[in-house]
Amino acid sequence: MTAAGAHDPAPEVAKTPEAIRAALLPEERAQFDESCRWAVGHAAAEQSLAPVHEVLDQWHLIARVTRHDPAAHRRMLERIAETIRTGEVSGRVRTWDEIQAGRGAGRMPERR
Repeated sequence: MTAAGAHDPAPEVAKTPEAIRAALLPEERAQFDESCRWAVGHAAAEQSLAPVHEVLDQWHLIARVTRHDPAAHRRMLERIAETIRTGEVSGRVRTWDEIQAGRGAGRMPERR
């Protein structure tokens, strides 16, 4: 990936279950399916589509990030799995300021 590519916005993915599922890594699709089943069950029980919208919003973001850089997303999932397995964070952990500096952005805004 080029430096310019790292700053491109995540590609569009339609906010439909089919499009979201297609954009996910194969190893995430079962979890997506489970989340959708949970949301539909809760939507019926609550007589509200809010759980469905919440699940689709969450997975839509993951799908866009995945479509933007599937290899980076897979590495992130592998690091998470290793951290859960070992209880230790592998590799170098960077602060928000370090990440932003690498992107040419300024410091994180101060909280009020």
